[in-house]
Amino acid sequence: MILEVRFKNFRSMKKATVFDLSAESICEFRDSIVKWNRNKTDEYRLVPMKLLYGQNASGKSNLLLGIKILQEVIFAGRVDIPLSVPYEELVNASSPDSPLSLGITFVHEDKVIAYDLSFTKDAVMEESLSVNRSTMYKRKENVLHMAKTNKAVEYLDEQRVPSLETNEKQFRRSRTSDLFLTRGFKSFVAPTLGGMIQDYFEKRMIVTMNAGEYLTHPLQLKNEKEVAAFLKSVNMKEPLDGSVPLGLGTTRFINFVDLLYSAIKEGGILVMDELDASMDPNRLIPLLSRLHDPKINRHETQLLFTTFNPVYLDKRFIRRDEITFVSKEKNGTSLRTLIEYANRENNYMRKYLKGEYNTIAPINYKTLYQR
Repeated sequence: MILEVRFKNFRSMKKATVFDLSAESICEFRDSIVKWNRNKTDEYRLVPMKLLYGQNASGKSNLLLGIKILQEVIFAGRVDIPLSVPYEELVNASSPDSPLSLGITFVHEDKVIAYDLSFTKDAVMEESLSVNRSTMYKRKENVLHMAKTNKAVEYLDEQRVPSLETNEKQFRRSRTSDLFLTRGFKSFVAPTLGGMIQDYFEKRMIVTMNAGEYLTHPLQLKNEKEVAAFLKSVNMKEPLDGSVPLGLGTTRFINFVDLLYSAIKEGGILVMDELDASMDPNRLIPLLSRLHDPKINRHETQLLFTTFNPVYLDKRFIRRDEITFVSKEKNGTSLRTLIEYANRENNYMRKYLKGEYNTIAPINYKTLYQR
């Protein structure tokens, strides 16, 4: 479960920007929120979905891209790799010589993990990791400081504790492009904890910046029984055995049904840019509503996606804190939830289309069609 994602000097987000997935105390779908607590002081309430609205070039896709880039460097264990988007196009254009920073806080296996990384094209500038609010290490370039408090040490593999100072000294000789998280912490200090963190990014998180292409592959369903039952519930009678050619939108939709059910079974995060392209929202809404049902979403799966379709702005379907409006302002990308604009009312869609949420430019049709 993602709690928040942090950005600085990343594309349209020059200043420090936080993408927050916390749930507010509101009445709609109050039983659908994801709750996690370690003790009375460490308690989190999160939303199972985040829908991002914004004009083209507002920065909404950048929020998802940041998660993907962080995932890529953690996969590789270093920053000097060919990224899916060249580094020069990731760093804010007005500060190309400053490092970009990405960070994430998430819950995995009953631990709150916070990881932050600041890097240039070929070197890590700063890196830090904390577990349950206890700092594990901080690094600046090739200078490493391991926490040696009792609280921090309890998360390390016992036999590795006596060698922490040795690890700090040895790290000075490592390549500045290497992540300590995967090239040092996981290998020499805390294999169990480090492996758990890497497992989260590799096996629990699916991030795609082209959802349409990702979902277009031929049907190879892992959850055919559940998919067939859902399709029947929304009056779709297409066979799943390949005997009849399926349209592009139908193929994408069926593949997404299968993907979502896999995520619900296993627990995970789906991050998808323009998920609903070519999909019928009247069938997609009943599917996404499964995330609001705690009896179905037992493993607290989350879904983040961008959209232009205002049909989801319906209080019968969505919580106000599950809608984030993204706008491009003078100082960069700005994020506001629907809660900041609206009390619980009847027609969010109408106000959205009128431009009252500062997300789209309203069109004066009377002027447009004047002769």
